[in-house]
Amino acid sequence: MKSKNKNGLASSNQKDGWLKKIQAKRKNNQALGQRDALLNAIAQSAQKLLSAQDWRTEINDLLCLLGKATQASHVYIFENHLDENKKLVTSQKYEWVGEGQNIEIANQEFQNVPLQEDGASNWYATISAGKPFYNTTKLFASEWKNSKSRSEIKTLLDVPIFVNNTWWGVIGFDDCKREMAWSQADIDAMQAAAGMLGAAIKRQQSDAALRISEEKFHTTFHHTFIPMVIGRISDKVILDVNEAFSNEMGYTREEVINHSADELRLWVNAEEHIQHSRLRQKQGYTREFKAKFRKQSGETGVMLVSTAPLTVNEEACVLYTLYNITKIEDLLSELRDKNNELERFTYTVSHDLKAPLITIGGFVGYLEKDILAGNAEKARQDVQRVMDAVYKMQTLLNELLELSRLGRVVNKKENVNIGEIAEEAVRLLQGRLISSNVKVKIEKDLPFIQGDHARLLQVVQNLIDNSAKFMGDQPNPLIEIGIKTRDLHPVFYIRDNGMGINEEYHDRIFGLFDKLNAKTDGTGIGLALVKRIIELHNGKIWVESDGKNKGSTFLFTLSDAARH
Repeated sequence: MKSKNKNGLASSNQKDGWLKKIQAKRKNNQALGQRDALLNAIAQSAQKLLSAQDWRTEINDLLCLLGKATQASHVYIFENHLDENKKLVTSQKYEWVGEGQNIEIANQEFQNVPLQEDGASNWYATISAGKPFYNTTKLFASEWKNSKSRSEIKTLLDVPIFVNNTWWGVIGFDDCKREMAWSQADIDAMQAAAGMLGAAIKRQQSDAALRISEEKFHTTFHHTFIPMVIGRISDKVILDVNEAFSNEMGYTREEVINHSADELRLWVNAEEHIQHSRLRQKQGYTREFKAKFRKQSGETGVMLVSTAPLTVNEEACVLYTLYNITKIEDLLSELRDKNNELERFTYTVSHDLKAPLITIGGFVGYLEKDILAGNAEKARQDVQRVMDAVYKMQTLLNELLELSRLGRVVNKKENVNIGEIAEEAVRLLQGRLISSNVKVKIEKDLPFIQGDHARLLQVVQNLIDNSAKFMGDQPNPLIEIGIKTRDLHPVFYIRDNGMGINEEYHDRIFGLFDKLNAKTDGTGIGLALVKRIIELHNGKIWVESDGKNKGSTFLFTLSDAARH
């Protein structure tokens, strides 16, 4: 009997052990099934987030998957932000609720919640450090017990969401039925879900920032007044140009895209192009590299080229910006010429002014001696020499003053006829022309222009006078005044059949005091004066002559010249 009882007791204990093992195995299988469901939910959520352009469109499905897989009562997302007082708070933005649970998305208790709420300092320290907070709600302060929506929660799991290493918010799981409902493996899986969500938010923020950046670049590129070019490094092909480039260089956008700068012959000097390329490759960029460029018309100019690296469709490219400094370079060149002219002017003025002064000083001494000696005839000659020197100095100073006034004193422009100006100049020079037996032939129907009548009269008068002075031994001296067309532009000319001018003097004669024959009258300022007046009328003047007593032709252009 005892033996039987012992066997019966042993059998009962054995059954209890088997039952416990079965229950433990069932519980373990249940936990494994829940974990598999959770991992499967996370995998599905990851796939949805990766394929979605906006994570917000998929977030409710994600919360539903996670809620069912974890058997939670609530799954929610809180997003951190600044309130109207610029303080950091958090608000519930998304929510999933289990069967029989209250919807809390509109509950004002969960909006604009201070992140360091009273009684939740431990929660804040844990979450802000990037760790999940997992505990029963018994540890929270008494105000949680007085809040219906909070008092029903038994287990709280909040996992922080970080975006770009900044705490963005939390994804939370509440259980209103069980305490400490989830294992560490479950918590690790939920952390993975939070990380996945943070990555999706980061990707979308990056995409949005990139789109904004691209839109800003596109707007700047196509609407700036600075010529810009985008070129691909691998094959040196131009990918895009803006309207400012087309306006500056004369090419349409379609004419340059998919072509290289070499094909379009944009760089005037190949050496400058090579030098710029080497500098860009060495530095990764260039700043205001000065080079000559060729427009579609063939016209060349000087540009400052700056470059910066750029990526377009994952290809290495270069952004070129061009700044046209042709006018500046021309002005600098003109300034250098003016400075050189000023140096020559200073030297020659001092030289030419000294000569009459020396003459005056010398003959004043002779005059004193001749007066003391009572030689009246020689005294009169001395006085005449002094007067000649004074007249020469006065003429020189007057012409220098006239030259300096050009550009500062401007007469009102009017509609004037070059033929009438030529006839007026001939009348003023009748004395010289008659004495030298010079004939002047003026072409009929010379055009009208808008110009300064008095200054243009000086031009024609000086050129006729200059031609008359250098006729040499020509038996039938003749001066012709007319107009011809060159490159579709009107060009005026004053031609003589006199001595001519050797080629080496063609530029010098327009300089100050550059007289080719020191024995002729005049100060050497006349042609410099002519050149200045022509330039003030936006024109040019030059001479054509091969010397050898074959005459000279002075040619000049004037703006706004047209036949009437």
